[in-house]
Amino acid sequence: MTLNTQLAAIVFAVGSSFATSAFATSNVWDSTTPWNESLVAQYAAWDNFASATHNATPEFGAGATLTETSTLASLIGSKNIYNALGTSNFIATLLGTSTGSFDVYLRAATTGTLLNTSATLNGVAATLVETYVANGRGAEQEVYWKWSDVTSAGIYVFNFKANESHLSLDQLAIAVVSAVPEPSSYAMLALGLGVLGAASRRKNAGKTA
Repeated sequence: MTLNTQLAAIVFAVGSSFATSAFATSNVWDSTTPWNESLVAQYAAWDNFASATHNATPEFGAGATLTETSTLASLIGSKNIYNALGTSNFIATLLGTSTGSFDVYLRAATTGTLLNTSATLNGVAATLVETYVANGRGAEQEVYWKWSDVTSAGIYVFNFKANESHLSLDQLAIAVVSAVPEPSSYAMLALGLGVLGAASRRKNAGKTA
């Protein structure tokens, strides 16, 4: 048996082991969407991947791609991108079709080992937020990264990666949503309306006097 054949057999055996345990609840989101009821301007997602290296067409939406750059990953039976031989690095892209300022989300579901906490959008870093964990750290995890008040771009380029080998990417979603004003913005608006209301009342009182 050649070395490549041996490695392939090991990958298949490990992948099958994970598939019967940690990968038991694949391809279904367990947490709610992090953007809640915000107006979605663009959306693209995969629940099942077609390739271990390059997915040029999302299952939902359009204009997005996903590439695994280590070239060591395999597409396993659950349609996950699984890497037993190295650390996966991913590049996701989304063509921008809307203008204005938006909140941008990258959402991922994995099994096995964990994703690195940092990801970038067009070179700007964001920190991972964990929304779901099942059966301990070695099983299933759902996370997202959020970039707030992003000026629209012709293309959005996301970079994210695994912490180590044995990560299986189960699902991926990208959402560009209407930016939600910060609470301080609402406070300033309320203060401004209050000042205008007080000025109007003083003006009306002066007229009646």
